[in-house]
Amino acid sequence: MSNYGIDMDDNTLNKLNALFEAKRLEDIITVLSELHPSDIGEFLMHLDEAEKLEVFLHLPTELASDVILETDDSTRQYLIDSLSKRKLTEIVDEMESDDATDIIGELPDDEALIVLRGIGKEESQEVEKLLQYPDDTAGGIMQSELVAIDENLTVEDAIKSIRTVSDKITDLHNIFIVDKNNKLLGSFHVRKLILVPSKTKVKNIMNPKPLKVRVDMDQEDVAKIFQKYDVISVPVVDFDDRLIGRITVDDVVDVIEEEVFEDFYRMAGLQEDDRIFSSPAFSVKKRLPWLCINLLTAIVAASVVGIFQDTIKTVVALAVLMPIVAGMGGNAGTQTLTVIVRGIALGELTFANARKALIKEITVGIANGVILGCIIALLTYIWNGNPMLGLVLALAMIINIFIASLAGTVIPLALRWFKVDPAIASGIFITTFTDIFGFLSFLGLATIFISYLV
Repeated sequence: MSNYGIDMDDNTLNKLNALFEAKRLEDIITVLSELHPSDIGEFLMHLDEAEKLEVFLHLPTELASDVILETDDSTRQYLIDSLSKRKLTEIVDEMESDDATDIIGELPDDEALIVLRGIGKEESQEVEKLLQYPDDTAGGIMQSELVAIDENLTVEDAIKSIRTVSDKITDLHNIFIVDKNNKLLGSFHVRKLILVPSKTKVKNIMNPKPLKVRVDMDQEDVAKIFQKYDVISVPVVDFDDRLIGRITVDDVVDVIEEEVFEDFYRMAGLQEDDRIFSSPAFSVKKRLPWLCINLLTAIVAASVVGIFQDTIKTVVALAVLMPIVAGMGGNAGTQTLTVIVRGIALGELTFANARKALIKEITVGIANGVILGCIIALLTYIWNGNPMLGLVLALAMIINIFIASLAGTVIPLALRWFKVDPAIASGIFITTFTDIFGFLSFLGLATIFISYLV
């Protein structure tokens, strides 16, 4: 990404708004051209569609190629659909290979072919290679721009090689050493070039066992490597250990953000493409199926309550208190679920240490249940004056929070065992368990001790 000037602040925003009201487009472009592309992208997202396109079309091509990558999905898709193929080709031609691949990958096949033909033979071939890899793998997020040199070159020769490609690579971190078959032999940080004598051979300063990832590695696992080893870039190799690309930390930041929000959305029964400015019809279409499932589970929970309707008629106070048990169980289950899903995502929790995690969460659940049970028992006694009602509520609280901790641990692990993302549907299962067992334990105990409650 190119470097641009100041960040967006309130004064700049007010100035832009005033220029928009005065319809001074040239001055608007002048102000925007001094901003960072991410700030321009954020500014575009708040404009009407016609205004977005008008402003974007007047941005310098190099800047526009950075800005379109910094907008949200809906704005980017609108711009891509609205631009002429000639303009889109000019913008894509300014991008690094991984970014160009992302844009071209969103186009219909016939339009993608037009853009590929327009960006030059060499660049087109690189993008076509990257398009063959799934989006969520190392191959899908890597870029082909890198510096690879022979092990027998000197530092002086290496510097000359870097200069020949300096216009294509804007963020150079590591130099990769390969043999005649392009197999990765080692790497070294670019700063070493200024720290050693110019006649030193690069094989004498390289790391012979560089950190690397295979082209089919899941992007989430790639992100874990960057987090664990604090690296700036990592080479990508094929199945024969040939160097085919590199992944830089800016790409991994995007992956981490994507994975975090993906899990966050899935735990809420949402899909990642449902955004704040999505059309109402689109959001209804995406959300309704999960809400229908929630409705069914709510009916199941309600049927449990229906079994004990005679008990509720006898002790009306039960109707007031039973949502407390289900609600606290749901909250406790969500807490456990969040910790477990995070542990799985970061690789901290595996099937090997799952038993330890289960015992820990059950212990926490029982402890919380006892403490909260005692509190609610006391408050119920003060409110109702019946100590047995408080005891029944306390026991039900302990049981349900225990169930919540158990389910919050076992359900995501079971989904992981069946090769399903543990964030998917875990939340709805937890809610179902805690509602059913909350009502069942509380009303069941109340039925058993009904003679002491009336």
